[in-house]
Amino acid sequence: MDAKDSDELRHTKIERKAHLQVKRINPTVNQRDTKTSTIRRQKTDEEMMDVDSFDFEHYEGSAHSVYPLASNATTTTSSSSTRELLIPDRCTNDIEALENFSRVFHYRYGSTGPILFIGSLEEAIQGSIHASRLERRPLAIYVHNDRSVCANVFCAQVLASETTIEYLANNYVVWAWDVSTDANRARFFELVKRHLGHQNAQQLSVLEKDAYPLLLVLIRTRGSVELTNIIEGKSTPGEVLLTLIQGHEAFEQQRQRDTDEEIQREQREDLKKQQEAEYNRSLQADLAKEQARLDQERKQKDEEKSNKLKQEKRLKDQQECLARLPEEPKDTDKDITRFKIRLPDDEGILMRRFRINDQLQTLFDYLTSKGKVFSEYKLLTTYPKRDLTTLNRSDTFEQLKLFPQEQLILENL
Repeated sequence: MDAKDSDELRHTKIERKAHLQVKRINPTVNQRDTKTSTIRRQKTDEEMMDVDSFDFEHYEGSAHSVYPLASNATTTTSSSSTRELLIPDRCTNDIEALENFSRVFHYRYGSTGPILFIGSLEEAIQGSIHASRLERRPLAIYVHNDRSVCANVFCAQVLASETTIEYLANNYVVWAWDVSTDANRARFFELVKRHLGHQNAQQLSVLEKDAYPLLLVLIRTRGSVELTNIIEGKSTPGEVLLTLIQGHEAFEQQRQRDTDEEIQREQREDLKKQQEAEYNRSLQADLAKEQARLDQERKQKDEEKSNKLKQEKRLKDQQECLARLPEEPKDTDKDITRFKIRLPDDEGILMRRFRINDQLQTLFDYLTSKGKVFSEYKLLTTYPKRDLTTLNRSDTFEQLKLFPQEQLILENL
């Protein structure tokens, strides 16, 4: 009969009851080159498949005519031992294993199948359910087993379906493994136990061989990985797609809850940071005020100390100058000179008699004894105008021609 493996039974001339004969032939099919696809690219919302418009009734109806043929699937499986496994034991790392999976899947079923995440299961989990809020996706893990009677039918009618491929590509990150060998089965359950937890590993390990292949749907719940759906190999294409849609809806609902919680947490953290910043600003302002107060107090103390030292020095100088000052001559004495000194700021007038052979320093000692510090004033004659503070203080009044009397003006510097 002229029919291809991909033809649906209802489109062939096979009757409801028919005897089939299987013959061994030498394969002459040319293996086509394939390119391994990764889930690196994200599609836009416009590229997403319109699930609401999908005809489930037609999709469901086209599948029921396939799955009852368990005898055919068994015959195919019996010869699968001579075929190359999707992931043979010789694959030493996950990337090599998944690249081999895609290549052999294409060779067997004429389709590249779902777009796989090429990498470790841990990387797939991080790149899907643990990704950032906007890039997060549910994870679908396909677990193949050539020993199952449903393996070839599930691959041909579900995983090779353009509808399933498109929906998975738009809504899921897909990772795959083959447990056809005991070594790969043990390796897979070790990965499940490590990354999905002992309970999920136990749940999967009790499934019978003919429950395979499996399509596992995982989402993120409060930061943890949750296995929400286990799609078994006996499921129809319509059931598979419906379960995937429901799994994605559950994921979206959980993501929205997680998003709300994350936004609230971010808002709380922002508010906390803002409050901490305001507190720090207020604290810095208080510290600055306190420091300014301390500086002011220290400055005042320094000034008081300095003034006290100045006052003590001034008092000491006054006492020394007063002790050094010669006695004022009488008005009737000969060779005397009289000074009339006008003080600044209306402080009054000082008058005193000196001998003409007294030195100019004697006049400055007199002023010092009255509380006037030499470095803080200048002493001027009226006519001719001279600044006595600039003259030689060892000169006598006679030498300076400051006799028999002189009017002087004291000005503060």
